[in-house]
Amino acid sequence: MKVREFMRRDLTSVDLDTTVSHAIYLIHESGLASLPVLDEEGRVVGVISERDLIRAALPGYVDMLQSVAFLPSLDQLSRKLREIGGKPVSEFMSREVVAARPDDNDLQVADLMIRRGLKQLPVLDDQKRLLGMVRRIDLLHRLRG
Repeated sequence: MKVREFMRRDLTSVDLDTTVSHAIYLIHESGLASLPVLDEEGRVVGVISERDLIRAALPGYVDMLQSVAFLPSLDQLSRKLREIGGKPVSEFMSREVVAARPDDNDLQVADLMIRRGLKQLPVLDDQKRLLGMVRRIDLLHRLRG
């Protein structure tokens, strides 16, 4: 099945100058794990994810999780999030955009998501404009039969 047939047509996204605080709000409200970041022409130029935001608030924390048992205090995380809350997402977003195309098939997208460890992918047209999103759960729902 083609991605266009089962992608979410949720076009929730942010601009380069959207604040970290507003991005956190939008991620929470949309139920997505990340949001595409659009330039002035509406092209996807990056992605801001939950992981990017944790890295921004606690540099090195995500990497430390993989090597030792380390948990910062929630007060520390809260304080850091308030400190960076007014900064633009462009400072913290991932600039490498891994995306699906509307004519990709479900198996291609599942393989890409598994190999790259991604929770979701934006679906882009040839001009890098956002058409929708594919989440892992969308694939699981689709593939369960």
